[in-house]
Amino acid sequence: MVSRRWPGVSAEWNDRAYHRVRGLSASVHYESPAGAISLVLRTPNEVCRYRADTFATKEPETLEWIDKFGGEGALYDVGANVGLYSLYYAKTHPGRVYAFEPSALNLGLLATHVSDNDLSTRIVIVPTPLTERNEVAAFHLSMLDEGGAMSTFGQNYGHDGKSLDSQLEYETIGMSLDSMISSGLLVEPPSMLKIDVDGIEHLILRGARKSLLSPELKTVLIEVNDNFAELADEVALIMKSAGFVLGERRHSSMFEGGEFQDTFNQIWVREPVHIDR
Repeated sequence: MVSRRWPGVSAEWNDRAYHRVRGLSASVHYESPAGAISLVLRTPNEVCRYRADTFATKEPETLEWIDKFGGEGALYDVGANVGLYSLYYAKTHPGRVYAFEPSALNLGLLATHVSDNDLSTRIVIVPTPLTERNEVAAFHLSMLDEGGAMSTFGQNYGHDGKSLDSQLEYETIGMSLDSMISSGLLVEPPSMLKIDVDGIEHLILRGARKSLLSPELKTVLIEVNDNFAELADEVALIMKSAGFVLGERRHSSMFEGGEFQDTFNQIWVREPVHIDR
């Protein structure tokens, strides 16, 4: 086993210190409409502690979206990170979750969270990035912390369309959602689709045009930076052409001002079909 090393300290002490840090965890308690829930989250670094501490305040609109639309159907959580919203859906609704997370740095924590919360039969982890077409391309990470975000597949820009400062990259296989479903790899279409991948949301939608037409899909939540015009315009065009209307556009008050003040979660809902009688 390879452990972290601090100069002048014994290997045994290093191993013990590393495993002690890796074993740190937090208990998150939240009053949902379905009742009180508790989550066990690992907190090996500041990023993960922040995610645990802000569970209820960072994206309250996402929790409310799950509460409102969740049910028997499946949630596709694209850009699951360490799994907060996948865990919440699985704890509060009977439907299965498909957690898409391609970051090698986040996968270990995601799997640990699924296991620690006794949800191994409820959450399917999909480590393949979604994109416009099936291809081999580079996956870029701008953060080297577990629980980090700001990564992208097949492109060199981030959530705002500006150049991404890549700290780590590796080539991997990406697929379109349509091909995953049409091939039978994923046999259960989504009832709810959440896409938060920091910049290639429009490319994922390009590869999901058929899936968006599925009558089982009730609603889509997409994170969009308004200043990234190409992404924002194409998201709106694709969603409207698939029969969805924009029901809400929100972000937490903690993002008023700063780098993410122009980034919002857009909540799209299936437009009712009116039948003349």
